[in-house]
Amino acid sequence: MMFAVLNWVFHRRWLTRYRWVHDRLMRGFRRLADRGDANAQELYGFLLLHKGTDSGARATGANYLAKVAGVSRPKAAWQMYQLYRDGLTPGFAASDEKAEHYLQLAARGGHPLAEQAMAEQVSQG
Repeated sequence: MMFAVLNWVFHRRWLTRYRWVHDRLMRGFRRLADRGDANAQELYGFLLLHKGTDSGARATGANYLAKVAGVSRPKAAWQMYQLYRDGLTPGFAASDEKAEHYLQLAARGGHPLAEQAMAEQVSQG
């Protein structure tokens, strides 16, 4: 319920333009993510990873995504694949084995780019 309210406010651009609303939203998402709410972990993880102000924030976002990445959350699994493929985020060094693991999870979950990448791997032999 709490995530649904925060998510509703988050998607109201006219509300989030106010800094105090934005700050309260981020605190709320962080609190829910820290309590293990998978929806909050995924959304807050993506926000930190892609909009974080420094490498520490981006690494924290990646850690939240790692907690939920799987077949049921193929978008997070695809992101983890990219993190381990590129190895540019602190704490997520390049690893072909881990990248492949997350690519398979994302493909099994139905992520279209992951399915395409798996098909290309098969066609290349």
